Amino acid sequence: MKFTEFEQETVTALEYCNGPVKNRAKNAIKHLKRAHKLLNIDKEMSVFRAITAEEEAASSLFFSLKNQRYENADRLWFKKHTYKLAVYPFVQSIGKFLMETSKNEDFPFEKFKLIHKPIKDRKAISVKLKIKGEDKFAEIIPPLNFNISKNGNEIVTFSEQFDEIAQKNSFKKVMKYLKHVANQRNEVLYANSSGLPKLKGDIEEYLSQQKKKVFVILTLLLMIDPWRVEQKSSFVNQALNSFLLILNRIKRSDISSNFG
Repeated sequence: MKFTEFEQETVTALEYCNGPVKNRAKNAIKHLKRAHKLLNIDKEMSVFRAITAEEEAASSLFFSLKNQRYENADRLWFKKHTYKLAVYPFVQSIGKFLMETSKNEDFPFEKFKLIHKPIKDRKAISVKLKIKGEDKFAEIIPPLNFNISKNGNEIVTFSEQFDEIAQKNSFKKVMKYLKHVANQRNEVLYANSSGLPKLKGDIEEYLSQQKKKVFVILTLLLMIDPWRVEQKSSFVNQALNSFLLILNRIKRSDISSNFG
């Protein structure tokens, strides 16, 4: 499995994390590599390792949020498959929301780029935002410590928008995604009345998609974990509280009883 230059820099930056944050993140990379090696030897275990890689990446993010004592981070359960597998589709939902927001005429930026940069004795990921109509870039420090305001000074808390994401569009996507992965877990591990486990489809493409998911989560991790400041990044708190709204609905659904 080949990594891009940005992905390789991300892997290097993980070495500067500590404890379970570092261990889980590195294990996610290990599972990705093993999944690729097993592709032509044991396809079932290749897929299983790829799923586990996504879960380990999510676990590293959970540990980071808990270690930094973000509001309600103690409500994240590290052993819940449903909690860990919900991270990527939720991040997708936030990305879609931010992309839609960026299309507003009064939005001051026209594009962004992710960069690796040193922060004291750490390596982190930051964001550079190109100012609309100018050859200048802005950078938020820490990268997720922002709010969006309207009418010049009225801060948008995102509470209504995130509630809508949690209760409608994203929840449907999360449930569909979790059911799909739950079925994959069962299909690659257990025999059934039809016979032994048998995989269908392009497994190599699947591994490529799993790698993308893992690096999206690890990129987010490196936008949070190295930037340890007394003031928490406001957008992280907003997103975390919204994520917990989705988890509460998942917890009440029957899927949680199907696979912990």
